[in-house]
Amino acid sequence: MKKSRLFAPFLMLLAGAVASIMMYYFKYSMMQMLPRLLVILLSFYLAGYFIQKKVTSFVEQIKIEEEKEGEVIEKEVPEGDQEQEASGESVIETTDKTG
Repeated sequence: MKKSRLFAPFLMLLAGAVASIMMYYFKYSMMQMLPRLLVILLSFYLAGYFIQKKVTSFVEQIKIEEEKEGEVIEKEVPEGDQEQEASGESVIETTDKTG
């Protein structure tokens, strides 16, 4: 399982643990604690889910951009170098950022 899939549940459990400790410290009754804890767990799970989706989409965009940089790019030939093109020579530049 990917580590990025565990972000939303981890955030939810962390928020739930902090909220439970705080409510226990301030002497909340069980009937006061449970509905509030449920709302906290759901809201932090949803927040973590949306953050997880945004981060995943950003990572995918970065991977796509890196793949595009590695492709062959054909340059336009300036007017002075048209004799080279007429003789059959072409100018091709590759970009590779692995070095």
